[in-house]
Amino acid sequence: MPVIEHARKEKPKGYTSDNHRKWEFNNSLYQRHLELYLDHMYHLLEFTGAKNVLDAGCGEGIVYRAMKERGYKGKWTGFDFSAEAVEFARQASPEANWVAASAYEIPFLDESFDVIFCSQVLEHLPEPEKVLAELDRVAEHWLLLSVPLEPYFRTLTWLSVKLGIGGDPGHVNHWRPAQFRSFCRKAGKLHAWERTTVYQITLVDVRPKHHSTPV
Repeated sequence: MPVIEHARKEKPKGYTSDNHRKWEFNNSLYQRHLELYLDHMYHLLEFTGAKNVLDAGCGEGIVYRAMKERGYKGKWTGFDFSAEAVEFARQASPEANWVAASAYEIPFLDESFDVIFCSQVLEHLPEPEKVLAELDRVAEHWLLLSVPLEPYFRTLTWLSVKLGIGGDPGHVNHWRPAQFRSFCRKAGKLHAWERTTVYQITLVDVRPKHHSTPV
């Protein structure tokens, strides 16, 4: 199923958000770019063998539905600061668990999840180190994180705004590859770094929980 259909599933009448518009933009080339990104995310998720995933900043549950379609069969819990997005996710995918919460205070116990899945969220948050520490706290083994690939994403955003075909996504963090890898190493050992068009993805092994020296 095209990702645009996952975005439209059970969409409430009149519902709109910046995140949702990104997934629902009806352009075949752009949709292919999203599918490629989701393929990479699923490949790394599958590698972990995860049975219990926390989706940090889950939005409307679109990425969950894409992962499920690709073959994920384990337990999925998602949280987002937007109660409206969480309700959308709950209506569209009632088999998963959806919670309204902040990434700065994740309402779960330490090491509760095999994998923390965080897709295109950290670039929006003014204190990403605090969020990374929370993600690390609730992860038993892996962090699967993705953010825009800079400086390419900012360049394309500038062009789209100038041409009137897109808006400013409101990012406050603009990581180049070396910067993002360094950021992720604050949580653990960098197992993988990948890129797809204008996104970069890392898989971080957070075991053991106490790191005495940089990786």
